[in-house]
Amino acid sequence: MSTRLAVRGLAVPFGDGGAGAVHGLRDITFSVSGGDCLAVLGVSGSGKSSLLRALAGLQRCDAGVIRVNDRDVTALRPEQRSVVYLHQEPVLFPHRTVVGNVAFPLQVRGVGTREAAQRAMEWLARLQVDALSMRMPDQLSGGQRHRVALARALCAEPAVLLLDVPLASLDSAVRRDVGDALHAARQASGAAMVLVTHDLDDALAIATRILTLGAGTQTALDAPDALLAAPPSLAVARLLGLYAEVPGEVVQSAGSAVFRWAGGVVPLAGAPAGGGEASGHGPVVACVRAHEVQVSPCS
Repeated sequence: MSTRLAVRGLAVPFGDGGAGAVHGLRDITFSVSGGDCLAVLGVSGSGKSSLLRALAGLQRCDAGVIRVNDRDVTALRPEQRSVVYLHQEPVLFPHRTVVGNVAFPLQVRGVGTREAAQRAMEWLARLQVDALSMRMPDQLSGGQRHRVALARALCAEPAVLLLDVPLASLDSAVRRDVGDALHAARQASGAAMVLVTHDLDDALAIATRILTLGAGTQTALDAPDALLAAPPSLAVARLLGLYAEVPGEVVQSAGSAVFRWAGGVVPLAGAPAGGGEASGHGPVVACVRAHEVQVSPCS
């Protein structure tokens, strides 16, 4: 599908944006096509929420461009962007039924009551909560409320759907259930999704690409499998949290580069002798994927 969201050189300040403001985000660049999901990972304070708020139009930008469907929306108000922001704790209208909640965005646009209800039921069916259409919000479980809120967001037909830690408050069984719904919605809606999460498992279950942030800067952007196979830095590897760290040093031995650590010496495959970053001398940290370790008997 075509690019729905394109961000280039984005800078977002902390504070009021005056002379004393500190940049919370600097030089953020990425794009998301329709039907794809970008997961944003980072520790607390790395700028994840600031990014989501800037995309939604809730926080001003100091620099950069945000384009939605190839239209510059950087300076537009939230309601002018074709962007929907779904918060971690979605709020439903307590006086409306489930179908009334989901149909509301269409009714605001002037869509007739019957057509709005029909389209709302279609999304409820896609997310497998159509049997709850006549219930009131206080009759729903936490997972059901999340599905209804997602159906309402998608019924608004946004070009971009922003999800702020959508699974954090759910128990493990419901997380899987709602995660499956998000995956199905991503494929069915054609919207570009941007998902902020603290949980790598959530990102791997839903996302087609992962962007990592560290202290307000973009530290990695890649497909999940590629990022897990070769994180670009130790900081990113630590953020992913799937590696055992082995300190050592790279040295030259018999004309080849080797990794020397407390347990012995390991050849560095593909490292040319006398050149390249991996073949230089100095302390390093090897990141070892535990599931790829093979144990052999001593000879």
